Amino acid sequence: MRGPLAVIAGLLAVLMVTGCSTVLTGRGAQSGVPAGGPSSATAGETTAPSSPPTGEPEAEPAVFDLGETGTVTDSTGAPLADVTVSAAALSTTPPDEFSDPPDSGAFLAATVTIDNIGDSAFPVAPLDFEVRYPEGTRIQYGTGSTGVFGFDPPLGVLDLAAGDSVTGVVAFDVDPALTGGRIAYLDLTGRVLGVWLVP
Repeated sequence: MRGPLAVIAGLLAVLMVTGCSTVLTGRGAQSGVPAGGPSSATAGETTAPSSPPTGEPEAEPAVFDLGETGTVTDSTGAPLADVTVSAAALSTTPPDEFSDPPDSGAFLAATVTIDNIGDSAFPVAPLDFEVRYPEGTRIQYGTGSTGVFGFDPPLGVLDLAAGDSVTGVVAFDVDPALTGGRIAYLDLTGRVLGVWLVP
């Protein structure tokens, strides 16, 4: 039993180190989360701001317009993947006849493309994305109505092989009056690497 646990612990340590050293760069301006992180908000839909594990100030994430691409790099600057949020649309109706209506009043469906430009598999998951309101509220994928799972094609959980690309929809249950929101891309530690502005 000790052998498998040691292997799992070792893999988690590698993932944490890799996740801590990734960066998202691109054409966007350096801006984003206010100093000290976003403010706390309503329970049930939000999470507390994450702190940098080393006690150093968290770097401001890159900010992109819809359709712009950010490149995830490792600690040496080697490119790992390109991430693009190409579209984001609000809808007050469920995506299909089997889905529940939005709990908060609307769905925000974001079309995301991830291209693995590195030399090894790149982990992809819809939980890598969240919506951030201007005042700091954070909406994670999967919270609210089950209708968020009805948008096609959904972005799945996978290890994207080197050279491969995947496009899918990540949907969120949001306030229909959302203005100035951002779709954030996070690393494995919860650190925001980049945000796309929602018009």
